[in-house]
Amino acid sequence: MFDPVALIKSFCRNNDQTAFQGFYRSQSNKLWGFLCARGANTELAYDLLAEAFLKFSQSICKDPRAPVAFLYRIAINLHIDNYRRQQARPEDSNTELTEASADSAMPIDEREWLRRLIKKLPQNEQNLLLMRYWIGLTHREIAESIKLPEGTVRRQAAASLKKLRQYWQENQ
Repeated sequence: MFDPVALIKSFCRNNDQTAFQGFYRSQSNKLWGFLCARGANTELAYDLLAEAFLKFSQSICKDPRAPVAFLYRIAINLHIDNYRRQQARPEDSNTELTEASADSAMPIDEREWLRRLIKKLPQNEQNLLLMRYWIGLTHREIAESIKLPEGTVRRQAAASLKKLRQYWQENQ
């Protein structure tokens, strides 16, 4: 198994491009999936992924202690910025989302159903659950990423899961 902190420290200290590539390979698919789970279409997720890694590579050496959390914080901020730009230009709306909502009678698999239930949660709770259970970040890594105490992150994660279970039961 790789150690993301060791890879990034090697990249920062020695300009070790192989270490950065190893970090990229270990995180890119997870980050792309995370962005898709947050609602980005395939093309947007790839664009955000590339931009997140670019911004990450330009600034990670200032503080390489929690590289995974830092990468996800960048990606979340980029996704939020993109969403705000889309809201400012409603004529450029995403046709995939329009088509999906227009055909809501179509049967969906359990994964898509769970994704829709997660979308009912506030955005900060969605991010927390996705970071914890989709990506597999620890409570500590999440706490460092969102700048909250670890205990607060644990309580919020438990409360978010409880809400999600309630939504699940209500929709069965």
